[in-house]
Amino acid sequence: MKHRQIEAFRHVILTGTTTAAAEALSVTQPAVSRLISDLEIELKFKLFERLRGRLEPTEDAMRFFRSVEQVYVGLSELELAARQIRASEPNDITICATPAISTYVLPRAISLFRHEFPKVGVRIENVTSTEIASSLKCQRADIGISHAFPEVTGVTQETLVETSHVCALPEHHPLTAREIIGPADLEGQNVIRILPVGMVNWEQTKRTLIEAGVNFQSNLGIQSSHTGYSLVAEGLAVALIEPFAAHLWEKNGVVTRPFVPELRYRYVVAYGSNSAETAVLRKLIGCFHDVLDSDKTD
Repeated sequence: MKHRQIEAFRHVILTGTTTAAAEALSVTQPAVSRLISDLEIELKFKLFERLRGRLEPTEDAMRFFRSVEQVYVGLSELELAARQIRASEPNDITICATPAISTYVLPRAISLFRHEFPKVGVRIENVTSTEIASSLKCQRADIGISHAFPEVTGVTQETLVETSHVCALPEHHPLTAREIIGPADLEGQNVIRILPVGMVNWEQTKRTLIEAGVNFQSNLGIQSSHTGYSLVAEGLAVALIEPFAAHLWEKNGVVTRPFVPELRYRYVVAYGSNSAETAVLRKLIGCFHDVLDSDKTD
């Protein structure tokens, strides 16, 4: 495969026509058609069908295009890194975080971080804890913020905070009159179940309710706590759920109460064990600790 063939293929996919692709590449339309034809011979599968005068990519072409785009994204990242080196600027930081953490802890931590490093770019990806571990091990990310996950070779975890799930209730629910919610209070309630994601799952909650002899429903399952809070706000169920997103939803129809016995989980900041822990990364990690420590004293 030749680079020019890949360029022609990519531009045809992006523009939809060989004419537009030819303009983008500053060549003739027949030249683009020839490059595509040669690429099909190299690949040994068809890339386009002509339907009603337009080129329609085949299913195989779209599978191939996804890999092509990964290469171009990688090249773009290399160009950015080169510019930053020439300008003596620090590299961007990529943070992988679970959704609830990214909407509560991250904005405040980045605000603190920017006071000292205003020019450092920050990219945030919302992923599961399993994906965080993989990204850190392969050095696709610099830092991960998540509930604790099983030990992974090449990844270090630092405890940020241990916290308890709260009971989230629709604002007009009778249980909002109580200061603390216990298992018996959830008799007959529809309790949202958490679909397994890393170390946070439904088993601890279910066991607590069953051992207390509580009869409850659980016909709504979630992976994202924001989805859980939105279902509670709609009056569809109650939830025993992480507390980080609560401050957003308490303005939108949700009331939270402590739940006893506590359902405790550990949240961590993680990074690659072999990655160079620069002053910039250490400062950002310190900002995460500062945000959560300030909450303990409020």
